[in-house]
Order: sequence, then C-alpha cells, then structure tokens
Amino acid sequence: MKKSDAKKYQPALLYRAAELLFKERGQGRTRLGMKEIAERLKKEFGKDLKITRETLYPLVEEAVRQHLVQLVPPVDQALRQQLVERFPGLPEEGVAVVETTGQDDNEKVAALAADKALAALVRIARKKPGQPVGIGLGPGRATLEFCRFLSPRLQMHDKALKLQLVAITAGCPATMLENAPISFLNLFPEHMVQRKLGLFAETLVRVGAFKALASHTGVKEAFAAKDDIDLVVTAMGDFHDPHDLLSIFLQDSGQDLDALRKRGWLGNVQYRPFTANGPARELHRDLRAVTVFELEDLVKLAEMRTKEVILMARQCAICGRTRAEALRPLLTNPSLKVFSTLILDAATARELLRV
Repeated sequence: MKKSDAKKYQPALLYRAAELLFKERGQGRTRLGMKEIAERLKKEFGKDLKITRETLYPLVEEAVRQHLVQLVPPVDQALRQQLVERFPGLPEEGVAVVETTGQDDNEKVAALAADKALAALVRIARKKPGQPVGIGLGPGRATLEFCRFLSPRLQMHDKALKLQLVAITAGCPATMLENAPISFLNLFPEHMVQRKLGLFAETLVRVGAFKALASHTGVKEAFAAKDDIDLVVTAMGDFHDPHDLLSIFLQDSGQDLDALRKRGWLGNVQYRPFTANGPARELHRDLRAVTVFELEDLVKLAEMRTKEVILMARQCAICGRTRAEALRPLLTNPSLKVFSTLILDAATARELLRV
C-alpha cells in the first residue's frame, strides 16, 4: 500500500489501527501481532477490506499525519532538577527540559509547549466562563511550530473553548514571511476562534516615534486587547547568533550591531532587547520593534496567577548555537523573569549547568 492510498480510509479505521498497534492487552501485557490486528480490522470494518500485516504501517503513518495519534516528547527530570538547584527561585513546576538530537529536532520543544498551553487554556477558561481566552503570539519559527502543534490538539479537545488571537509583534524579514505572528492566526480551528487581531505596522521604528503608533488604525486594536490576553507564547533570540531575527532586522536597517553588543545587549524576547542588568536602555534614535508588551509587562504578567507566559528557548535552527548565554540573565535577574513556564532543550540546559 502506498502512503497516498492510506488517505482514502476513514479516520475511525486509521485510529483503530494505531490503537491496536500500540495498545497492550490481557494480564500478561502482551501486544497483538500484525496479522491479528489486520484480522481484527476486517472483523470490525468489513471483511472486504484489503488489509494485510504489510499494509498496516501506512495506515498508522496516516493516523499520525492526521493527528489522530499524539506524540508527547519526554522531559529530562534530572536536568530540570539540576537547573532548579542551580538557579534559586526557578520553580520546578514551571520548567521543562526536552531531550533533542540537535537543531533539526527543535520541534519537540514546540510540541511540549503546545501541551502546556492547552492545559493553561483549559485552566484559564474555567475561571472566566462564557468569555474567550486571549492568546498573544510572538514572532519566530518556534512560535510557528508551536501553533502547528497546538491546532490539532485543540481540534481533538472535546470541551467548549473560545479563543481571541492577537499578534503581539509586527512583521518579520521580508523574505521570511512565515515567521510573522499575523500569519499564525489562520492555523487555529476556525470554530474555536471568536476574534483575531493583527498588528499592522512597520516592524522597526525609531524609539522616539513608537508611542505615537499606539493610536494608529491597525495598531490600536491589538494594544486595546492587551489586558484581555491571558496567555502569551513567545521565544527568545541571542544577539551573538548571526541568524537571530531581530539582529537581521537591525543590521538590514543600518543599525550597528557591534555597538549594541558593546552596550551590553545579550538577547531579546518578543524582539525586546535585554542586558545582564535588565531591559536594554534605548536611545531616542535607536530602532526598536513594534510590540504590544514590553519586558516589564511580561514580568508582571508572569507573576499573575490568572495569566500564563510560555517562553521557548532552544538551539538556533541553522547553526545549532544554544540560547544558554542569553537565557542566563532571565534565570538570575528578577527584573527579567519574563516567563511563568520555560521550555528549553537539553543542550541549552547542559550548557547553563557547565558554568
């Protein structure tokens, strides 16, 4: 059976094939053999089915493709405990370390973040019955992958859940449109989305011109929804990584990156820069991103029991550089505690523990 042929089978059969393959049975906890599974499917769905032990694998692959089977990445409990012990104030329940094989395996961080986000959405929805839960989405590939994982999880969720989606950062590099938050809004199940709000502005403006933007049409709508956002999901960047999106933006716009590094700029969250001492001080002539939340806002949001801020920190998808150097101040400086839940890869965790 070709993979394309598996698409013609009904979802119920695909699900059942996967269920029988993975499910243990009996007191001895033995599994059904492939031939037994094929016979069981014929018995349940019709004897005319052309299914053999060899054709079961494409069926299960199709079940995974249709998100009928959900894979949950395992967390490294030992590394998490070491991080909690090394960085006082880091809550054990708010940290998860995902074992990955390298930057090509980055999506596991986004997958686990999607699981955490769904649990947070359900928890928040209980506290505001009848009202939509607001989700603010930051920029970048990590958040894009997060949305791709969260969408099927929402599809399978059997309880009423209404969402308001807000793009909380404007734009992306012109040749990397897939990284713009506004493009993520269409990845969610339409029947769950009550409202979508984009952020239509230049990606970068002079610091002195930013305040006036808040009243502009296409911008003011997202800023007006700021207090209604219950869950913020974003990733982080590293100013020493040549592939960092904000660095690319600034360099293409004529900003001197070496000068910014000399001023202590280490990394950024939601395109907002920080140093080891706190949010970066910006000059009137500096370029800055158009964003709904400042770092100080995220710190306050993360402290609220009724809100959630999920931060993903993982290796650069291109060069494999970890985020350890840029992440360290977020773990040690209370003025940069911009998350209530931190999902990071094991390579970043190990590098944090080396120093």
